[in-house]
This record gives sequence, structure tokens and C-alpha cells, in this order.
Amino acid sequence: MNAAGPDRWLLIAGLALAIGSIAAVLVLVLGGASAAGQYRQRTTGEIGRRLNNLLLFIDARRLFEVNLAVGLLLVAGVGWLTRSWMLVVIALVLCAVAPHAVLLHLARRRRERFGAQLPEALMLVAGAMRAGASLPLALRQMSMEQPPPCGQEFDLMLREQRLGVTLDEALGSLERRMGGDDLRLVVAAIRIAGDSGGNLAETLERLADTIRRKLGVEGKIRALTAQGRLQGWVMTSLPLAVCAALFVIDPVAMRPLFDTWQGWIVCAVVVLLEIAGLFFIRRIMDIDI
Repeated sequence: MNAAGPDRWLLIAGLALAIGSIAAVLVLVLGGASAAGQYRQRTTGEIGRRLNNLLLFIDARRLFEVNLAVGLLLVAGVGWLTRSWMLVVIALVLCAVAPHAVLLHLARRRRERFGAQLPEALMLVAGAMRAGASLPLALRQMSMEQPPPCGQEFDLMLREQRLGVTLDEALGSLERRMGGDDLRLVVAAIRIAGDSGGNLAETLERLADTIRRKLGVEGKIRALTAQGRLQGWVMTSLPLAVCAALFVIDPVAMRPLFDTWQGWIVCAVVVLLEIAGLFFIRRIMDIDI
């Protein structure tokens, strides 16, 4: 009886421990699945919104699946080659950030091309208005003649207006999509002309000349500061290149940098200093006019 008592309590404790472990595993699995579903929904929604702003008709879910597959292959390759979980985590983070970074880069390039095409577009609108066309007709003619992205954006604005959106709201949507001080001036000029009247064609011609001169000065500044920006990228990539070369030459000596907590601290400090140095160099070279 005395021996059966402890055995019974041990059996009960073992069953309780097993049930608790199974419950914990289920909670982790279900919670992980729910979190993964929420992350996928949020990511695909954000990527889809940015793709729509770029007028790129690509399925966001398919793009997410491709990015996930490429990320898994990259993480597996890094883990197999380096045997370092720290580099695996870095590769995983880079794969998660890569789609957003690429879309931000494409959006910035699209805005730059739109800004470069804006003076010619304004001259076309002003010329059509001087010939007797109304503002919507002049914008429609300009959107058919201008290449993307300027023609696409103004054509989308006119499509919104044909669907019942007012001109002021359509201009506001265009301003939110593309941004930029030059476009804000154009939108303000069109709104003021619509409210109080005035020679809009002459105003657009002056704005086009001002924007063209501004773009010329910005081009000269970019040419003069190109060497400084290149030096910033070289100074940022040089320590990483040296680290990679040393890891290939003598991996045993470089292994503690990725396998010990002291090495992780050193890597974190190096990354922070690299980011800070690149940030300050780009701020110095970024001359606003």
C-alpha cells in the first residue's frame, strides 16, 4: 500500500506533465499559425497597396510565396555553408525586408521620372489651352502623348474624374500618390485658377520653366556630390568585404566572431557604426534647394 501510493502519484504527475506539454505545443502551434496568417495577410496587403500605387498588376500573394520560397532556400544555403545561426537570422531578416526595400526603390524611381517629365507635360497642357482646349481636354491629350509614368498618372486622374470624383479630389489623389514640391505647386495653381480664375496657361508655362531650371540645378548638384556618395558606399562596404575575405582565408580564427556572445556584440557595434556613418555621409551630400 505504501509503495503503491508513491507510484500512483508519480503516474498522475507524469500524466499531468504530458498533458501540459501537449497543451503547450498545441498553443505554440496554433499561436504560430495564427501569427503567421496575420503576418501574411498584413504583408500581402501592404505589398498589394504599393503595387497598385506603382500600377504593377502582380498578384501580391504569389509574390509573397515566391519571396518565402527564395528566403527558405537562402536561409538553408547560408546555414549549410556557415553553420552560424547568427548569419541565418540575418539572412532571414534580409529576406523579409527585401520586398519592401525593392518596392520603395521602385516608388522613388517612379517619382523621379514623373518629376523629370512634369515640365514637358505642363508645356503640352499650356499649349493645348492656348489653342482653345479646356483643362480636362488638354490633360487628356497630354496623357495620351506623355510616356509612363506621367501619362499613366494623369490618365488615372482623368479616369477617377469620369467615375464621379471631383477635379479637386482627383488632384489630391495624384498628389498623395506622387508627392513632391513641384507637383504641389501645380495642383495649387490649378485649384486657385479653378476658384478665382486667371490665365492658367501662362501660369503653367512659368511653372514648367521654373521646374526645369530647378531640375537642372539639382542635376549639377548630384554630379558634384556623386564622388562623395560613392565614397560613402565604399567606406560602408569595405569592412564587410574585408570580413568576408578573412572568413574565407582563415575561418577558424573568424569563427568566434559569429559563435560567441562577445563576437555578437562586436558585430552589433560594427553594424550600428556602419549605419550611422552611411546616414551622416548621405545627409552631408543631400543638398536641398
